[in-house]
Amino acid sequence: MTMKLEWAGLANARDLGGIPLGNGGYTVAGAFARSDHPQMLTPAGWDQLASYGIRTVVSLETGGLEGEAAFRANRPVEAPEHISAELLRVPIEDGADDDFMERWARTGLWGTPLYFKDALERWPELHGTALNVLGTAERPVLVHCGRGHDRTGIMSLLLLALAGATGEGITEDYLQSARNLQAREPSAVEKGEAALQRAGTTALECIQGAMAAVTDDWLRGAGVKAEALANIRSSLLGDDTTVF
Repeated sequence: MTMKLEWAGLANARDLGGIPLGNGGYTVAGAFARSDHPQMLTPAGWDQLASYGIRTVVSLETGGLEGEAAFRANRPVEAPEHISAELLRVPIEDGADDDFMERWARTGLWGTPLYFKDALERWPELHGTALNVLGTAERPVLVHCGRGHDRTGIMSLLLLALAGATGEGITEDYLQSARNLQAREPSAVEKGEAALQRAGTTALECIQGAMAAVTDDWLRGAGVKAEALANIRSSLLGDDTTVF
């Protein structure tokens, strides 16, 4: 079950509440939301975001880029004056990593969950820093990238996995993005399904593989702080005893 947010101008906004947990129950709403780029919000959409109570907007960016490429990948958020949310910019991948770009971006597989496990193993410190930001930011937090699909997808996976969500629930949340984007990108679902078929795998298998990479050793190596981890878990599980 996904909790779509009707914010005018956005096609892919939803709360991370309502995702099934492995031990029963569901993640709670009101802690973390995800979306496509807020610059597409209309004035009414910004008001809807404010009414939802968003206190922090975290832009998930691609580092290692310069000039026009950096601007295209990491368009900054320019919020209206009446929006009081803190705006943060956090790189979670390295566009200067030529091996990664050759394997995933230039093959068109960057828009699939096929690359998630590799990205987590390649850049644990970047993802760990992002988790520390998300875990200590004032909530509700909105995380976004450009389409709200890939960078946002991998961070949503991390948040939900740390809360104990099921692989099936995280996969359904991931797949919802392509469905939401079809009005703008009519082939969004078809392209993703075709890439997975060519690779001989499924979205669920990719998501489960990425989840399996997030071990205690990975969290330590990524530098995820205990208080950030506790805050993420408690806020998504409805026992929000925030630690700062």
